[in-house]
Amino acid sequence: MTSETNSNEINLSATAQDQSKVNLIGKIEAKTVIVSEELLNRLETPSGGIFKGGDARKSLVHWQGRKEEITQIKQWFNDQNVAMIGIKGVGGIGKSTLASKIFEEKITLDPSLGDDEDLFPKRFWWEAGNLGGFSGLARQFLTDFGYPVPEKEIDLQEALIRQLQRHRHLIIIDNLESLLGEDGSWNNEFYQQFFTAWIEKGDTSKIIVTTREKPKTRGFNRWIELKGLKPPEGAQLLAESQITGDLENFSRRVDGHPLLLRLVADLILAEFPQNPSLERLADLGLGNLSQLLSDPQVVGSHRQETVGIALVLDASFQRLSQRQQELFTKTSIYRREFDSLAAKAVMDNYPEIALSEITADLRELQRRSLLEEKEENRQRIFSFQPLVWEYAQYKAGDQRELHQKAIAYYLSIAQPDSWEILNDVQPYLEIFYHRYQLTEYDNAFDILRAIDDFLTRRGYYQTLADYYLELVTVYQQQQEQTNWNYAASLTSLGNAYYSLGEYQKAIEFHQQSLAIKREIGDRGGEAYSYGNLGIVYKSLGEYPKAIEFHQQSLAIKREIGDRGGEAKSYNNLGTVYGSLGEYQKAIEFHQQSLAIKREIGDRGGEAASYNNLGTVYYSLGEYQKAIEFHQQSLAIKREIGDRGGEAYSYRGLGNVYDSLGEYQKAIEFYQQSLAITREIGDRGGEANSYMGLGNVYQSLGEYQKAIEFYQQSLAITREIDDRGGEAKAWFNLGLTYYKLKRISEAKEAYLQARELYQALGLAGYVQKCDQAIRRLET
Repeated sequence: MTSETNSNEINLSATAQDQSKVNLIGKIEAKTVIVSEELLNRLETPSGGIFKGGDARKSLVHWQGRKEEITQIKQWFNDQNVAMIGIKGVGGIGKSTLASKIFEEKITLDPSLGDDEDLFPKRFWWEAGNLGGFSGLARQFLTDFGYPVPEKEIDLQEALIRQLQRHRHLIIIDNLESLLGEDGSWNNEFYQQFFTAWIEKGDTSKIIVTTREKPKTRGFNRWIELKGLKPPEGAQLLAESQITGDLENFSRRVDGHPLLLRLVADLILAEFPQNPSLERLADLGLGNLSQLLSDPQVVGSHRQETVGIALVLDASFQRLSQRQQELFTKTSIYRREFDSLAAKAVMDNYPEIALSEITADLRELQRRSLLEEKEENRQRIFSFQPLVWEYAQYKAGDQRELHQKAIAYYLSIAQPDSWEILNDVQPYLEIFYHRYQLTEYDNAFDILRAIDDFLTRRGYYQTLADYYLELVTVYQQQQEQTNWNYAASLTSLGNAYYSLGEYQKAIEFHQQSLAIKREIGDRGGEAYSYGNLGIVYKSLGEYPKAIEFHQQSLAIKREIGDRGGEAKSYNNLGTVYGSLGEYQKAIEFHQQSLAIKREIGDRGGEAASYNNLGTVYYSLGEYQKAIEFHQQSLAIKREIGDRGGEAYSYRGLGNVYDSLGEYQKAIEFYQQSLAITREIGDRGGEANSYMGLGNVYQSLGEYQKAIEFYQQSLAITREIDDRGGEAKAWFNLGLTYYKLKRISEAKEAYLQARELYQALGLAGYVQKCDQAIRRLET
């Protein structure tokens, strides 16, 4: 039986950084160093960082050392009890570079035996803060390697883990600190759930994370605590950049910090290309750098490295042109990668500047290691190393005006509609982020409202949950108890969790929304909250509670004259009573819903009511009435151009004619459904059409044909990760094999079905499989 869900407010998520403040870094002179405490604290505190995507892009051109760390990681690769490995260290210490080295290097199964097969033939790199969150990771991983991508977002975690268990993969998740609080607590429950499940179930594949902070996850205990390069390795890094001087001693004094060494080398090369000696540091105001870093008065966790990076960055910054300084600080407003066009959008002091000049300046910043660069689709893309980004933001000071410029830029490139994938609405998500940074929370809410229908239709429920949780959290902090947007955000959060199958959380947020709607006197919103609670309780199988909430919703909708809402309440009540087997009551409610939908001209809703009535009469065995209602539904769906609904009606008719024994008619209807589902790309509907055809041919005793159709249905259900449909296909195959007296094949099929039903928690179907297996043994 189909049911209509209420059309409620729904949304998204972004990770918000601290608000920008006006800061002073201080100054640097040859003999005196003044670095503000606030800057040091900022550089030492993990933040959301920069969001990157795709494969590893840390250059290995100047790779040095790390032999011991690589040896340890490879030993863990060969330990079946190790599912996850962490690389932890301060910013700029080379965590991502070490991960890149592992990512790029061939790792053989057993070199001692001359086995040349790669241990991880499939490797995947993901930036923890990427757009789409955990769902984005799972979808891209499954898509990139050609694995089935489940239609339901709730099934993504299990689908990902299943493939990781079946095949040897290496996954790198970079900059995990962007998902963590300062104490290592998780800010993203979906990643937390995945890591917890992987530590428990991990097998065959390995996951490496890089982070500044360890996450609070039990069982995650294989860590590389990354330190600086050894003095000879640091000296070699400098030498490869043609730097001269007492390299090993300098490397020792700066604790071999890779980013600091790289910044020093690039600064000297940029300023003194003819004589790139460490002695020239004095000419840059950094003559006492190595002494300062060994000064016992500079204390604190990693304080020496932080001071050094701040000093070198400031020296490099001072030698940029004014335009390059502005470009460096202003582009730090972007939390993700950016191109030259995005950079030009924030350079309003230079309205006549050519795009080629912007690109040249960006490349100069990259040459000084102040930016990172890659080429994507024949276009140069730039981003910040996280520690450098924090410095740039600090230098930028008050960024309110820059946030407004970023908003204007994203509005200029945003597509108004015709969205197909999550990236199509990325500009809107970036606008949300910048509105949020400006504390314009209601404006941020409005931006999400513009794209929430798309996100809901496409099944980006985790994204919705993440973004709405951002708003709910800040509204709670501000005690916005009478803000309608707060109530709407709670409703949307409840809807997202319902779609994710997290029913208790859905109830919690719908109840909070209900309380606010009562307080502000929003009777319509109150009714929809009751309806949402009814839908959740029906899914939990708590039918009396579901009925109670739908009745409360219905009473209010009658009171305020919401005829469309009244029809939905009748429909929902009919669905609950149908689940209870109280078919006469179900019919009464569906007929009341139908009458209103006719009255208000809701043709799509009218068609849905006819289908619901057809399903109830089919359950009652009143096949002629069922046919009439399905045909009425079909006529409307054709009229309004609902191709998916048309296919659904054909399958409903096929079911009825199969039960009537009119097998040729049933076949015709299933074939019509099959043709449409193929045409519109409805893989689930296609699988159901094959299943129906299999059922008919089994009824006709044409078992081989039945098997062929069941196998086609099985292939699709596996492809789209529809485990319920897969279980049905296996069970029907078992029944068909049994009728052919192919007992061993029948038993195997029943066992496959039983395993799936067991995993789904469907005890009644498990019992049905057990009975079928016992029948084979008699």
